[in-house]
Amino acid sequence: MWRRRPQPLLFLAFVVVMGALMYAKKQPVSESSLGLKVAAQRLKVYYQETPPPKDWTITDIAPRSGEVWIDVTIPETQAKALGKLRDLCPPKSDQAWSVLLATQDIEIRSLGADGKSLAAVSCRAAQK
Repeated sequence: MWRRRPQPLLFLAFVVVMGALMYAKKQPVSESSLGLKVAAQRLKVYYQETPPPKDWTITDIAPRSGEVWIDVTIPETQAKALGKLRDLCPPKSDQAWSVLLATQDIEIRSLGADGKSLAAVSCRAAQK
């Protein structure tokens, strides 16, 4: 049986694209709003993979005021569970942190049933 040879230009294009992606992956994001948007998108995936505790609902993940805010609605009986909010922070090894500048943060905000903010946790400060 004859094995089909890859086309030289197609192979070269593949190598160049893969090299560029590997190079770009190691470069820090210098535009603050772009890093926040990318981190917000990554966190949407993260919380699908790592859901919050039962009866907790993530209502919004969005860049705001130089941070990525994660709004979580929690039951009234657990409104004082500030320690559990820290558990929602992504680990330092998560890709979301790699696209944020050192001055940017991820903030977990708990909301009551009425939509009012009850408490907030800075993930950068919680992981120090």
